[in-house]
Amino acid sequence: MLRGFRGNQLALVISLVLAGPALAAQPLANNASEKPKADKDKTEVIVVVGERENKDGYRPKTVDLGPLGTRSLKDTPYAISIFNRELMDSVNATSLNDVLKYMPSTQMEARGGTDIGRPQTRGMEGGVVDNNHLDGMNVVATTAQPMELYERIEVIQGLTGALYGPASPAGNFNYVFKRPTQDYYNAVSAGMTDDGAWLLHADTGGSPNKYFGYRVNLLQEEGDGYVSGSHLNRKLAGLALDINPGENTVVQLNGSYYKFDKFGYPGGFSYASSIDLPSAMDPTKRGYGQVFSGSSLETTTGSGKVIHQLNENWKLSAGALYQEAKRTLTGATNTLNADGTFTSRMSTSGAAGKFTVTSNMANLTGRVNTGSVSHDLVFGTTGYSWKIYSATGRSSAVLGTSPIDEPQVYDSPEINLHVPTYKSGNTKVQSGIIGDTITWNDYLSTMLIGSYSDFDVSNYNRNGDKTGNYSKDGVSSTVSMIFKPIAEISTYITYADSLEAGGSASVDAQNAGETLDPVRSYQTELGAKASLGDFDINAAVFRVKRPLAYESEDGYYRQQGMQRNNGAELSINGYLTPELKIYGGVTYLDAELQDSYDPRTAGKEVVGVAKWQGNLLAEYTVEQLAGVSFNANVHYTGKRAANNINSTWASSYTTVDIGAKYVIPKFIGSETTLRLNVTNLFDRDYWAAIFPGNIYGTPGASNTAFLGEPRQIRLTATVKF
Repeated sequence: MLRGFRGNQLALVISLVLAGPALAAQPLANNASEKPKADKDKTEVIVVVGERENKDGYRPKTVDLGPLGTRSLKDTPYAISIFNRELMDSVNATSLNDVLKYMPSTQMEARGGTDIGRPQTRGMEGGVVDNNHLDGMNVVATTAQPMELYERIEVIQGLTGALYGPASPAGNFNYVFKRPTQDYYNAVSAGMTDDGAWLLHADTGGSPNKYFGYRVNLLQEEGDGYVSGSHLNRKLAGLALDINPGENTVVQLNGSYYKFDKFGYPGGFSYASSIDLPSAMDPTKRGYGQVFSGSSLETTTGSGKVIHQLNENWKLSAGALYQEAKRTLTGATNTLNADGTFTSRMSTSGAAGKFTVTSNMANLTGRVNTGSVSHDLVFGTTGYSWKIYSATGRSSAVLGTSPIDEPQVYDSPEINLHVPTYKSGNTKVQSGIIGDTITWNDYLSTMLIGSYSDFDVSNYNRNGDKTGNYSKDGVSSTVSMIFKPIAEISTYITYADSLEAGGSASVDAQNAGETLDPVRSYQTELGAKASLGDFDINAAVFRVKRPLAYESEDGYYRQQGMQRNNGAELSINGYLTPELKIYGGVTYLDAELQDSYDPRTAGKEVVGVAKWQGNLLAEYTVEQLAGVSFNANVHYTGKRAANNINSTWASSYTTVDIGAKYVIPKFIGSETTLRLNVTNLFDRDYWAAIFPGNIYGTPGASNTAFLGEPRQIRLTATVKF
C-alpha cells in the first residue's frame, strides 16, 4: 500500500492518466516526437524570448557565460550542465534540490535542510553568495529557490573567478528569470499530492506592442506533508518587464517575492566522530521533527538590466540587483548518542537571520578582426555588497531523548522565537574583467580571461562597533585552448585559478583577529564535446586544488593543508530515436584532504562526497497514442564518508522515479496537459546530504546528516489558452 496515500485519490489519479488517450479529439498540431533541428555547420546563438517553441530541453545548445554573453555550449571550454523549463516541467521540479540530482557533478550541502543549503559541484563547498547568480548578478544561495520563476538553471562546473569574480571552486549556479513572450502566453496549472497538498500556478505573458512585454508568475501551494502533522506553504509573485525604447535597446526589469514555510518535517541528525551514522530511518515517522519546528523563509528580489546593441559587432549591457532574504530557522536538531538514542533540541538558530545583497554588472563585448584572425573581446565589471544580520542572542530547549527507532512527539517549549538581529558583517567585492577569445582558423581558438578584484570585509559587534576589517586585492585567470578537428567535435584544455577571501583567526589563536591574504584555488580540465546527429556526448577529466587554513598546534592560524579533488565526468543528452530522448551522466570523484588539521584525517575522503554519482532520465513518446509520453529516472549516489576520520559511512543508494504525460489539444483552452509524477518509487530510505562540521579535517567536528524524501506522488493539469 502506498504510504500516506488515500486509495480513492490514487484511483482518481491513475484513471485520469490512463483514460486520457480516449479523450483526444484530434492529433497534436505539433507532434511531441518531432526533433529540434539545427544547422550543424554554424555556431548557433539563440536569444531567449519567453517560452521556446523549439523544445530543446533535452539538448540545450547555448549558455550565458556572464561577461562573455551567450555562447555555444559545444564551443565553450568548460563542463556545463543546463536544466531548462521543459525538463523542469517534465519532472515537476519545484525546488533547486529537485534539479540537482539530474546533474551528476552537483550536490546540495544541506544546512537547515535540503531547501536551505549551498549548491556545489565537484565536491567543493560553495559560498553563500559568490557562487550564485540571477541573470548574471550575485544572489543568496541559502534560501529557498522557486523553480516556477525560472526559464533555466545553468551550472558551470569548476572555477569561474575570471568570469564572475572571487569565489569558491564549487562552480557557478546561474538562475535565468522567465522573460516576456512575443505572442500572448497564458497557462494555469493545478496540482495535488498524495498527502493532500494542493497547488495553483498562473504563468502569463505577452507583448502588446513592439515597445513593451510582460511576464507574470503567481503561485500558491499549501497542504500537509509526508509526516503526520507536517505542513508546507509556498507563495510566489514574480513580474518581468521588457521595455524597448529603441530598435537596439531593451530594458529588463524583474521583481519577485517568495514566502516558504515548512514545518513538521525531519530535522538534521548531528553526531560526533566517535558515533557511527546509523542506516537511514523512515522519514515519515513522527518525532524526527516536531509540528512547531521548521523553516520560514522570505525572499524579496528586484533587478534591472539595460542591453544596448551599439552596432553590428559591439554590445553594452549593465545591471543592478537587490535581494533581501529573511530566515527564521527553528528546526529540531537531533543529536545521536552512543547508546542508540537521540536527543532532540529546538533553538532559535545561530545562523544569520537576514542577508541583503546588492550586486551589479556592466560589460562591453564586441568583435574585431586582425587579418584572418578574429577577436571576441570583453571589458567588464561585476561585484556585490553582502550584509549579514545575526541574532543578538540564542534561546534553546531540550525536548527529550528517545530510541532512534521510536521517536517521540513533544509539546512546544517556551522559547523566544523572535530574537532581534544586528548587522554582524559586510563583505564588498568588485572585479574588473578583460578577455579575448581568439579564433585563429576553423580548427583552433584560444580564450584568455582575467579579473582583478578588490575585497573589503568588515565585522561588527552588537553595539555597532567595527571589530575587524580586511582589505585585499588580487587577480584570477583562465586560459583555454580549443581544437575542433571536425565541425561535430570540440576538444579543449583549460587552466583556471580563482581567489576567495582569506579566513580570520579566532579570539583563541595566537594571532587573534588576523585575516589571511586571499587564498587561490587551481584547476586543470581536459574535455571533449561531440554532436552525433541529434545526440550530444560531453566528457571531461579534471584536477582541482583548494588551499585550507586552520589553527595548528603552535596556536597560530595560517594557510596550510589542501583539498585535492581529481575526477572525470561524462554526460549524454539528446534524441536516441525520434521517440526516445535522454538526459544523463556519471561522475567519478576522488576528493581527498591533504596536510589536514590532524594526521588522522590526512589522506581521508571528504565528508559527504561520493566517489560515484550518476543519473539517467529518459522520456518516450508513444507514436501510436497522440500526445502520450512516459518518463523514467534512475539516480545513484555511492557511499560517502560521514566523518573526517572515515570511520563511519553513509550507504550508497539508488532511487527510481516515473512519470506520464498526456497532451490534449483543444480539450480545454488551446492545450491541456496532464502529468503524473512519482518520485522514489520503491520508497527507499536514504541519507540525502551530510553537512561536515568543517572542511579542514578536525576529527572532533560534529557532522549533520539529513534524510531523503519518501515516495511522493503528484498530479498536475496545465491549461494553455
